[in-house]
Amino acid sequence: MSQAAVLSEGDIHRRDRRVTALIGISHGASHFFQLTLPPLFVLINASEGFSFTQLGILTGAFYVSSAVFQPPSGFLVDRFGARVVLLAGLGLMSVATALMGLLPYYPVLFLLSVLAGIGNSVFHPCDYSIMNATISEKRIARAFSIHMFGGYVGYAAAPLAMTIIGTWLGWQAALLIAGLLGMTIFSVLWGGSRDFRDSTHERAESGRKEEPLVAGLRTLMQAPIILCWMFFLIVAMGQIGLQTFVPTLFEKIYGYDLTLGGFYVTLMLLSVTIGVLCGGYIADAFRQPDRVVTVGYTTALVAVLAIWQFDLTGAAIPVAPLAFGFDLGFEAVEAGLCAAFIVIGLMYGIAFPSRELLVRAATPKGASGRVFGFVYSGMDFGSATTPILFGALVDANMARTAFLAVAIFWAAAIVIMLLTNTATQRRAAVPAE
Repeated sequence: MSQAAVLSEGDIHRRDRRVTALIGISHGASHFFQLTLPPLFVLINASEGFSFTQLGILTGAFYVSSAVFQPPSGFLVDRFGARVVLLAGLGLMSVATALMGLLPYYPVLFLLSVLAGIGNSVFHPCDYSIMNATISEKRIARAFSIHMFGGYVGYAAAPLAMTIIGTWLGWQAALLIAGLLGMTIFSVLWGGSRDFRDSTHERAESGRKEEPLVAGLRTLMQAPIILCWMFFLIVAMGQIGLQTFVPTLFEKIYGYDLTLGGFYVTLMLLSVTIGVLCGGYIADAFRQPDRVVTVGYTTALVAVLAIWQFDLTGAAIPVAPLAFGFDLGFEAVEAGLCAAFIVIGLMYGIAFPSRELLVRAATPKGASGRVFGFVYSGMDFGSATTPILFGALVDANMARTAFLAVAIFWAAAIVIMLLTNTATQRRAAVPAE
């Protein structure tokens, strides 16, 4: 008998909220630790003399190890359960970060960055395995939205917290405190994870035996899964391109200060956060994820095309009344560009929970760990290749063309998403052997 069968509706609702909150905290920790080191680069450079290239390599090592180990982490989740793998990853990342503050020697910092990246690799396969197996069907999209909302909170909190603590107590103390925060979250998850279910529970309830490695790899080679990987690869190229290059692009196109360009990125990310929360309710209410994703991405890419094709400057909005006495480094923003980035962020965020439903539909029962670990590695690889492409466009004096590239990526993502949905339906129509 399944766990849900012996619980009342009220108990199930409380369990869903509790597990969703814990997974949101888990994802927030992952994103927070991704940005613990970069805000301290100036302080580390001044204190230890490491070049910014060396410091950048530390961050690169983190992301590469996370990308490489994410698919194997998915297999570990399906083999040993998500709870133990999640706690192990969080513990490893927290301890590695704390040790960075205690052992300020470059070879050691490099090794610890790799270990922290390995710890970070477990979050997507663990979180999605837990949500898919635990959260009620009618609330699953809202769980996906809270999961991503937690991630964006982590992204927003890390630069501010690490900069303040590092300036006040020094960079080593900041990393040590971050590590202790991670262990505190570890304790919260350890104590509150009694309700966690995962792909191992799904497999046991269905009576399926654990698949050997070759069979597990064969699962990842199915057409819907490969298409999901391609979808995340291309979506990330557009997303990361906007997040990382808009300040540089606007400096080249309009001569804007980098701070002003950064404002538009912040506006977009805040809009994404709002869109994600709305998107969970929309996805649960309509249950037509392919249409939601199509409308969301199409609207977003139209706004991107408007930035590429038209000069959206001219209607300036003074920011002094909105700055509450703070010097933002610029005096006005453009209404047209603000509107475009708000639309991009909102629609991209609204589509997010629905796109996760499409991946969920493509995932065989008992394989959520390996599938989500694999498809999300596509996002990591897309994030790694985008700076090269966009940097080449800037070097070739084709900065405005970068926005066209984003629109092309998202148009291709829509096509791939529709192909994924079709492939999933065809597979479901084939009788199981």
